[in-house]
Amino acid sequence: MAPDPGDGVPALRYRALLAVASAVSFASIVIIFLAWFPKEDRPFGALVMLPVFLPYALIPLRLYTRKLRAGLNLAVAMGGASFLPGIMLVRYALRWDRRWWVLGSLILALLMQLILVAVAVKTYARLQRLRHSRLKFLVSMAYGFFLFALFWMFYRPIPLRIEENEAAAMGHLEVSAVSAEVDAGEHGGLYAESIDGLAANSNPECALGPYWKNPVSEQGYVFEYRGIQPSRKSQDCTRFEGFTVTARPAIYGQTGIRSFRISRDLAIHFTSEDRPAKDSDPWTYLRHSPN
Repeated sequence: MAPDPGDGVPALRYRALLAVASAVSFASIVIIFLAWFPKEDRPFGALVMLPVFLPYALIPLRLYTRKLRAGLNLAVAMGGASFLPGIMLVRYALRWDRRWWVLGSLILALLMQLILVAVAVKTYARLQRLRHSRLKFLVSMAYGFFLFALFWMFYRPIPLRIEENEAAAMGHLEVSAVSAEVDAGEHGGLYAESIDGLAANSNPECALGPYWKNPVSEQGYVFEYRGIQPSRKSQDCTRFEGFTVTARPAIYGQTGIRSFRISRDLAIHFTSEDRPAKDSDPWTYLRHSPN
């Protein structure tokens, strides 16, 4: 059997440190996985996360099975690929999930990535160069870059529940506005006093029902419809020449971040500040999608 390329190199004493750093990283990632993945989604989530879990399990195996260089390559690749995502996830947790064990696991995992890279590079620098070793190193780096690119593609800076609430709120604004426009077309261009009781102190007999029910729970968004003066009487109901429908998070920063406003032009104006949206705020004709 050919000797291990690292035999006799003092840097081999760092194998234990690399193995511990890899094991701690693996355990920390599992803890975060259990904290952030719903129980019913964990089987599928574990399959998706396998490309991340597996390398951390392989590093100690390779280090102690006469595949020192392969273990070092993987340690550098995973440590480098996970460091920036680790920083972003720590910032995410500071904003949205301050449970001490979640933050502690993320910070510990982040520190382990530094150890993996620093120790592996120091060890690798003392090894003699072998044929094709650089190619194998580049292959490991490409795998690390692939994982980083996947993270960058799917990372969202706010929780999915908030994105879903915002998307549903915008969808309800669109349907309410279209309902108001269709009804106004049947009443000489005058808009109803209320839509589905969203206007304060409105006459139920003069309210317009939407084409679909409000999909956002009472804890998600609060909606309000207002007719814009001037107004006229039509069939014993007050009708207006314009309207606005607004939506605000029931609990800012927890059930939603953005507030919305829509009117006759069907453009949804929005703001991320804790206040009602105004016509001077940025607008979009497209419904927000959490995907």
